[in-house]
Amino acid sequence: MDNEEIIAFFPFMYDKKGWLYKYSFIGFGQANYMNFIGYDHSLGLAIEFVIDGIISKRKHVLFNMHGLLTSCATPGTLEAYLRKKSISFSTHCVITPFINLDKIQMDEYLKKRQKLHRLNRGEKKLLENADMEVLKIGAEKMDAIFQLHEKRWKKKHDTSGFTNQKEKNFFRSLTQLQGGPVNIELDGLYIDDRMIAFNYGFRCRERYVSYVLGFDDDFEIFSPGKILEKEKILQCSKKKNSIFDLSIGYEAYKFELNTDVDFTIKMIFSSRTLLARTARTVISMKERVIHRIKQNQKIVLYKRNKIGKMLFVLKNILKAEKSKEAWNEISYFLLKIKKFLFEWERYRIYEMPRKNGPEIENDSFVALSLKNAIQNDEIGKYHMKKICTKIYGAYKGYYKSNNLPFESVFWINERVIRINEISFLKNFKKKSVFIENWKPENLREICSFVKKQNKANTMFVCVKENSKKKIIAVESLGFTIDERVFKRTIFGFSKTIIY
Repeated sequence: MDNEEIIAFFPFMYDKKGWLYKYSFIGFGQANYMNFIGYDHSLGLAIEFVIDGIISKRKHVLFNMHGLLTSCATPGTLEAYLRKKSISFSTHCVITPFINLDKIQMDEYLKKRQKLHRLNRGEKKLLENADMEVLKIGAEKMDAIFQLHEKRWKKKHDTSGFTNQKEKNFFRSLTQLQGGPVNIELDGLYIDDRMIAFNYGFRCRERYVSYVLGFDDDFEIFSPGKILEKEKILQCSKKKNSIFDLSIGYEAYKFELNTDVDFTIKMIFSSRTLLARTARTVISMKERVIHRIKQNQKIVLYKRNKIGKMLFVLKNILKAEKSKEAWNEISYFLLKIKKFLFEWERYRIYEMPRKNGPEIENDSFVALSLKNAIQNDEIGKYHMKKICTKIYGAYKGYYKSNNLPFESVFWINERVIRINEISFLKNFKKKSVFIENWKPENLREICSFVKKQNKANTMFVCVKENSKKKIIAVESLGFTIDERVFKRTIFGFSKTIIY
């Protein structure tokens, strides 16, 4: 204070372990940005007065000051104080990408980014198959947001703490901050009244900070998070915001969206006692290791995905309600090892001119839409990811009226022949259609339906070489072999032969 007038505010909290006092900013672990609050002209004097006072009173003191943006005056002022007092310190930077909305032409900016992210395709596919809208949502949707985030990260290693039980009330209470200089903004991307992505962010004056962006993993193929982020950028531009802050971190999508970068630093320093200096050295070394790891996206992704999945299996393998899912992950992992060590697969691709296809009267099928799947609890819960992948891959699904088990849906593709089991793909040069997930007992009916509904010149099906029953079914209908595909893998070395 100066003449009983507050000239600066230091939002500190401390933790005492033995003789050592550890000072940090409040919000440590949640807030990405923090700062001393004061006038620039008097900030140096305030820093010196407060830190000198703490050290003289506590003796063994460690300061861990996180979240300081290099674009503000504080880091330089604090460093000047430390050098003046000959106090050793370490500085740890993390990049902070942002979009300067004042200096971009929005149409040109979005055109470039949409091509880069293939956003046009994902958004187009969603609009073709469902009613899509972006809505402002309120605090009453926080439970749905937490559920979506937990579903996304249940098999991943999540360090955000966003849905830790003790943090939920904190993030929920922040949504009540309305009407002041800082507001929480919640946005949801909905298809057919189902939220598939959310954005939890802060708006402070003319700056918007995207804090947590999440989406339903089942719809990942459509890039719903990126679609929502694009809509939020547009919204901020229309509101005349200056900065769209993508927050700290090295995630690739941030560097595809940003126009500029800032840096957020953590400054670690201590009093001169041996205990305090030793603690500073240990924490500084730990920060350097963490920084190196976070810069390497391969390590980050391995920790997030591979280790996260291992932890999920270990935690749930003995839990009755989740053991099946854990064992499925183990089975999938063992299958991948088996295919890496040895794989020997042969397939036949059959063709038949459309004009030679069978014709029967009772061949009524209904087109499968995302809305159908969302409204069907069994399909929506267990098979939505597969359905989304099919739709994105230009497949159309059909099922018998009033009979919608996922296993009974057959798929057609007018662009490619795809055999996922051996990663085989062949583009059609002429107007053709590929039929998938048929059964010997319904192939005739399916071919009749496709012949009536589709104007392709040729129909294709695929059969595994050892599937005698299916081979008999396709050949009895008049299909003939177009080509054979053979894939051999030994210790990860693969060779595909087409003849």
